[in-house]
Amino acid sequence: MKWYYKIFQTIILTVAAGLLGWMIMADWQISLQLHLSINAWMGAILFVLFIGTTIGFGSWWLSRHQTSWLVATLFGLTLLKFPLVIGLKINPTSDFWNYHTLAVFSAQGLTWTQLLHQGTIGNYVVFPHALNIANGYSLAAAFGGSNFFVSQLINIECTLVDMVLIYWLVARWLSRQLGIMTALIFYWIPAYWLYGTLLNGGEPFFLTSILLMMYALTRALVPLPTITLTDRHLYLALAIVATIVANMLRPIMAVWLIALSLMAIILLFTVGRHYRYQYRQLMIYGGVVLGLLFTATNIDSWLYGFKVAPSRVETLYSLATGTDVKSRGTYSPTLQTTISHELRAAPTLTQAYPRITRTMTTALQTNLKQVQPQMGTFANQKMQGFIREDYGYDWSLYNLSNHSGLLNHSWFHLAPILITSATVYWQIMLIIALLSVLIGLGLQWHQHYLNRYLLMGALLLDGFTLSALPLEVQGRYHIILYLPVLMLMTCGIAAMKLWCHNRPIKHN
Repeated sequence: MKWYYKIFQTIILTVAAGLLGWMIMADWQISLQLHLSINAWMGAILFVLFIGTTIGFGSWWLSRHQTSWLVATLFGLTLLKFPLVIGLKINPTSDFWNYHTLAVFSAQGLTWTQLLHQGTIGNYVVFPHALNIANGYSLAAAFGGSNFFVSQLINIECTLVDMVLIYWLVARWLSRQLGIMTALIFYWIPAYWLYGTLLNGGEPFFLTSILLMMYALTRALVPLPTITLTDRHLYLALAIVATIVANMLRPIMAVWLIALSLMAIILLFTVGRHYRYQYRQLMIYGGVVLGLLFTATNIDSWLYGFKVAPSRVETLYSLATGTDVKSRGTYSPTLQTTISHELRAAPTLTQAYPRITRTMTTALQTNLKQVQPQMGTFANQKMQGFIREDYGYDWSLYNLSNHSGLLNHSWFHLAPILITSATVYWQIMLIIALLSVLIGLGLQWHQHYLNRYLLMGALLLDGFTLSALPLEVQGRYHIILYLPVLMLMTCGIAAMKLWCHNRPIKHN
């Protein structure tokens, strides 16, 4: 059985290495298309080197001092975001305007059915995850008011929680210093720093839900000696709730469930006798989550008081958009207009959804015929659209207010340094992750505790990437990849630290 495991691990790590290499090349091609100046590249490289040095020294220093220093550092880094929020005025547009408007109306007492009849919800009946994002912000608006700053504050707080959870998870599984380092690497991702500070997207909620799920599963399956059986059950329930919330915000948690199941099967056939209780808990978790995923449409319909589109409708739209050669697999105004027309023309929603399904199926079939002769080129264009790291600056510029402030006027001229810094930082993360996977390919022939962490990170990277490429792509959609990339990076750095200290390779 060990040979089957080695073959499986080799395939997963090799695919991950291929995808990371493809991402590096695609992101580099995007950078060349932007025609950024040498000065911008030099400034960005110096900035990233400074940040990297700060992360390395800071994680070493903080790991040798009391936790209060770490807490103060994380809070201090969070406070750094507020001057930008105050100085740069945002006037939300596109999806961000819809999220904010629907959240405010809901917080003011309008029901979702009333918003549907008023036409405010629009095409979002086909995209219930967008309604869920707006619904999440409506809770904040109900307590904090309708000012857009409330949404920005929520996302900033989500990033703080994310840093704490990343630190806890890595410190629990590897070491305290690596936990601090990984949290700081996550904080300083330039594109996400801008996006998660200035805008009200659903990604901060989504990442926090996933990390909270990982935290709860860890506490439930690998508990500390002081945890009671009741605590385990509560943590398992929290993991289930967090998984469903994450799927409501971005319906891709089936990938997580598949990766977790494959990992559980591997452990069952290698060291299964040691984890009988954990397998029972995982079966409960997987069974409940799977059942709730199959009933997601019914849950959304119950939550909003009207029939939302079946998941098949949204999937067909995303596939039709993702195979559109004209838009390179990104947002398609034509298909969105088609959906709007069908919703207006049909007497009821239940009659509109089958018509949209037929229209999207026809569009998909047409697009596939056009894609086949240029599959390689089109796939590379899709990867470029998916992996590009300028989404933070681009979306902030797109949503910039006409405010007369100095920062608003000069924001456009900061594009070269901000975009280049984001690109260089992301490239370095991908390169380190690729090196970590190559280390994992060599490490798997030894009984090393890092093997399972590397395999899980590679499974998630492969799953989230390969499941995203056939669908509609945007730069901000690859935010989910930050977690497996950070996981791979941390494992690679841990392996290098062991090698540098000449520690023997052994099983843990």
